[in-house]
Amino acid sequence: MGRSARAALIGVLAIIGMGMQMTAQTARAEILREDFTVVNEEGMRLFVRELRDTEGRPDRGPMLLVNGGRPGALASWDVDASLPSTAEELAKAGHRLYLMDVRGFGLSDFPSEMERGRFEAPVAVRSDEAVRDIDAVIREIRRRNPGDGRLAAMGWATGSQWLGHYASLHPTSIDRLIYYNAAYGGPAGGWRLQADFADPKRPADLDYSRHGAWRLATADDLVGRWRNEGVDPAFLDRYVALAMKGDTKASLRTPPSFRFPTGPVDDTLKMVNGRQLFDASFIRSHVLILRSQNDFWARPTDAQTLLSHLTNAASARLVELPGASHYVHLLPSAERRKFLDAVLESTAPSIRSEKP
Repeated sequence: MGRSARAALIGVLAIIGMGMQMTAQTARAEILREDFTVVNEEGMRLFVRELRDTEGRPDRGPMLLVNGGRPGALASWDVDASLPSTAEELAKAGHRLYLMDVRGFGLSDFPSEMERGRFEAPVAVRSDEAVRDIDAVIREIRRRNPGDGRLAAMGWATGSQWLGHYASLHPTSIDRLIYYNAAYGGPAGGWRLQADFADPKRPADLDYSRHGAWRLATADDLVGRWRNEGVDPAFLDRYVALAMKGDTKASLRTPPSFRFPTGPVDDTLKMVNGRQLFDASFIRSHVLILRSQNDFWARPTDAQTLLSHLTNAASARLVELPGASHYVHLLPSAERRKFLDAVLESTAPSIRSEKP
């Protein structure tokens, strides 16, 4: 091959290489993330992340994702490791995503109870406080999406419990509610975690003498059971890093660990022992009750009782994911696709109008 031919070939290869690099950059740039802070009426700073797709996907409107009862929203929904996160998948489907941390979780302010000793303060972060935080963030979402009356919302377990409580007090605020692996009420008993958390003499109350106002979680608490199950190590490392991120003192403990409030467990103990926190008959949104068959948090009776109480909902239906675990939305697997399909079906522009 002559010098001129080699030069031409090099030039072509360089152009192809530049094109491939630009394609890779475009693929990475399809999802834009913006982090911001919302200050609630009490002056607490609440962390929010917005995700949106720049490729002009079908417009499904804004969607709020709320953290669960242990890690913050980033670890709960946006583990950006080897595969797209759940939040990325929902954004690619056409939602403008807003991920929020309730006070005491993730990157939001910790309440004063969590700055004191575990056994020197009342149980931290009860449902009424979480509802106030959700209200502040939804007001900001409305401000950022003027004229758009749509809003889908989903939380992980206790995150959905908080959203249900919120929706019962603000019936027209949420358009589509996904109640995911969350307790609600019904006949007392049958909760798998009862012995782990309840006061032996008062089954509806947290055993404060063991758990206090807040608890600690280490890397082994989060992912120890998954390390020998073939879960991608890069995913596990990123999940742990995001969970630890909000606690500035996490790395100072041996082993490293992060704080999280015990209020959600105290509230759940009441819900599974015959004391409802809210009445679902006030909810008017379209509601999907989404439950993993092998979930350890929500009981089957929680889902059935909730369905029977949604008498004024625009629509209500129960979907159980066969063989799925409490973490089906989180772990990259084929099962997560079924979870995403169920969620996206419930937020589609045309929705079934089944009454409970």
